[in-house]
Parts: sequence; structure tokens; C-alpha cells
Amino acid sequence: MPCLRIHFTEADLGRTRLAPRIDYMWEIVSAVQLLQHREGGLYFDGWRRSVRQEALADPRLRRLLHTLPRIAPHAEYFPDFLTPAGEYDELGDALDAVVSVPKPRLHAEIALLGDGSAPVQAIADGGAPALHGLRTALGRFYRATVLPQLDVVKTALHADLARRMHTYVHDGIEAMLTGIAPGAVWEPPTLRLPYALDGDLYLAGRGLRVVPCYFSLMHPVALADPALPPTVAIPIDPATRLPAGERRAGDHLGALVGTTRAAILRLALDGCSTRELIRRTGVAPATITHHTAILRDSGMITTHRDGAVASHHITPLGLQVLSWGG
Repeated sequence: MPCLRIHFTEADLGRTRLAPRIDYMWEIVSAVQLLQHREGGLYFDGWRRSVRQEALADPRLRRLLHTLPRIAPHAEYFPDFLTPAGEYDELGDALDAVVSVPKPRLHAEIALLGDGSAPVQAIADGGAPALHGLRTALGRFYRATVLPQLDVVKTALHADLARRMHTYVHDGIEAMLTGIAPGAVWEPPTLRLPYALDGDLYLAGRGLRVVPCYFSLMHPVALADPALPPTVAIPIDPATRLPAGERRAGDHLGALVGTTRAAILRLALDGCSTRELIRRTGVAPATITHHTAILRDSGMITTHRDGAVASHHITPLGLQVLSWGG
């Protein structure tokens, strides 16, 4: 199977970092690509149906579903400028970074698509109207397809990051790299990742930015240009992925499992000790013990003991309940 070989130095290990929040552009591009195939049906079929039904009633969304795959195809290559490096708290800032790329780079990256259509070439030329249109199209696509799922996306990403950070804190960076994605192999100083084609990425002291991505499904994806800040987007851990789809009106987690248990589930996203649960919920110790036992017996949390300290972590079933309960 093809693989991407990422070559680390000692400095790179110290400079490898996890993206701490949602990366809007990786999610948008991955969502565009998910609509171009049928994989991941368990998680995304409901979302795909919802998007396509909305497109039937919205001509603008229909046009987006036709045009955006030209610039972000489900293929071995899409332009790097669509997923700019850096942390952006707001979608608008990320979109500004996309359309602020220098014209020579814009032209060179789009040329690799081999698409001579007029809309794509207009973007490649870097004219203000075309870039404004691209920015508007990406923003509209986000609002129609990603934003309605934002609670699900953030909950799943939050749980994924908590698991990876737990591994990093307790077992070190090399253990985190070993479990970075299914099929990953850490053979110091090289990380081998399943990939669409064979390749090598030499970090050369720059470190690696790892971006867990909810809508990413197939395999890790790195930037095509090795000269750019090294970045790899990885599908989130399957154990933390929640199905995307229409949320049911009137569902409330507190009504489903009770207010205290709902609070415990939310706190268990990051892992939480019994003492911390007592402090943050204001509930008596005996009551907390009672509720954690019920959640554990129901398969919604797991409990790990380190001496006298018990820490509680949410399970995939607990994540499902947290997502669909509201």
C-alpha cells in the first residue's frame, strides 16, 4: 500500500503539535470531497441526504455542489492554498487567508488541477471578482453543510483531542505518533502513514502540525508542497466520531439521562476525576459515586484508577448519547 514517510529530527519531535480547535478550511474541503463519494455511510449518509434535499430547494447550494468539486476534487491532489497554515478563531479570518495567497502561487497550484474551465481559470488568474466569488462560495457552503453539524463536529473533535493529549501526557510524543491514524507505523525517526501515493516529507526542524478533522475519512492528507509549513490532516479516531445528520427537535440530554448524569458526561469528555466531578457539579460524593456507577454500567463512561484517584472518560456510546441527546 502507498505510504507517506515523514522524517523527523529530535527538534521536530519537540515541535510537533496538535491543532487545538476546529480548522475551518480542512473541514470545508473535506466536506466538499465527502459529497463526491459514498464512503463512510454509517456516519455521513444522513448528512449527505440532508444536504442534497436542501439543494433541491436552493439553486445557490446546487451551484456550489457543482462548482466547488472542481477546485477541491476528491483526488490525489487539491490546491494547498485552500487549507492555509495557522490557527484561525473565526471562519472569516480563514477565508481571508485563502484569498490572500500570492498570485504566482495561486496560478501554479491551480495549474496542477489540469482543469481548463473558465471558472477555475478565472480563480487562477487571481482577479478580485473571482477571488471574492470563491470566498463567498466557501462561506455559503460552510453555512449550508458544516455549520448545522457544528455541535456534533466540535464534540467529536473535543473528545479526539482529549484522547490524543492523554496519550501524549502519559506515554509521550512517540506513542501519540504511533496511534495517529489506523495503519500508522513509527520507526524512529520516520513515521509511515497510509496514503494515496508514495512520498517523503522531511521536516528538517520545522516540526509538524497535526490537524484532527471530522469530515476527513479515508486517510491522512498532507500539503502537496513540502516547502510549506508541514501539516497533516488526520481523520478523527473512529471511537470519537459521531454521525452527522439532522438533529431531532425536542431532544434534551438532561431529560434523557438526568441533569447530574448529563453534566458528568460532558465533563468526562476531557477525562475528569471523582473529586473534580464533585467540585464542578456541587453534588455530594455518595451521589456522584452512584451516578458514575450507573453511567459505567450502561457503557457510557469508563473509570481508570491510579492509586486512590479515579478518573472517568466518556465512551463511544456516551458520545452518541451526548450528541443526539442535545
